[in-house]
Amino acid sequence: MKSLTPSLSEMGIRNPEHIIGYSVVHVTESLDVLRINYQRPKNSFLPSRRRYEFKRLGKPMPGSELRGNAAIRYDISPTLARAIAELDTILADEKRMTATKQSLQDELKGLGVELNGRIAHLSKMIDALD
Repeated sequence: MKSLTPSLSEMGIRNPEHIIGYSVVHVTESLDVLRINYQRPKNSFLPSRRRYEFKRLGKPMPGSELRGNAAIRYDISPTLARAIAELDTILADEKRMTATKQSLQDELKGLGVELNGRIAHLSKMIDALD
C-alpha cells in the first residue's frame, strides 16, 4: 500500500490524522526547525508536539569566487519542502471536512425550519375545516 504522506512517513510520523498544525522556524542561515502539533487521544503517551531539524543546502552564488565564503546561498531542504506540502494537504482536507460538516448542519437547520412552517400551515388548514 502506497502512503499518501511518504515524506512524513520517512520522518517517522505514523498518525498524520492527529496533526492539528505546524510551524517552520528559520533558526540560523543553515538550519530550519519544523514543529508539528498533534491532537492525541485521551491518556495517550505520545507527545503533543514534535520537533524536526533540517539543514539547508548551501549553493555558491554566481561570482562567489571573487567574494569568498560570504557568497553562499542557502536553500530549503527538499525533504522539508515535501513535508510542508503534505502537511498543507492534510490540514486543507481537515478544513474542507469541517466546512462540509457545517454546510450540512446549516442545510439541515433550514430544512427543519421549512418543514415546521409547512406543518404549521397544514395544521391551520385542518383547524379551518371544523
